[in-house]
Amino acid sequence: MLFCSTVVGLPLLIPPMVLTGEVLEAWNSCSEHLYVYGVLVFEAMATFIGQVSVLSLIAIFGAATTAMVTTARKAVTLLLSYIIFTKPWTQQHGTGLILIAIGITLKLLLVDVKPVYKKVSSANGRSGSSSNGGHEIEEEENPMV
Repeated sequence: MLFCSTVVGLPLLIPPMVLTGEVLEAWNSCSEHLYVYGVLVFEAMATFIGQVSVLSLIAIFGAATTAMVTTARKAVTLLLSYIIFTKPWTQQHGTGLILIAIGITLKLLLVDVKPVYKKVSSANGRSGSSSNGGHEIEEEENPMV
């Protein structure tokens, strides 16, 4: 999937970059500062590892849990950025952080709640005769879902 998205995007990005001269400018800049190649390789590897990690999380835990994890990561990154670097803290930042925490807490608390199914039985102990036309519904003892 990652390869296909890159293959589709590459032909759309290269022609405008060649026509505007950005490719030549970038090539010359990289030739002057050789450490940039190392940075680009490191960044490409880190991006690949991040994408594979997210796709693995989706495969193992599902999309909803992965969305919660990535949102929590962004919230922690934002909080650390405000702690490490001096920035003004507004009420909107605090409200957003509280809403994210509430959402994650609710997701964690409600994930283990399973519906309780009771076996339906008629008053005379016989299944099949009830007020719904003699077709009483019995729930499975071990539901699949």
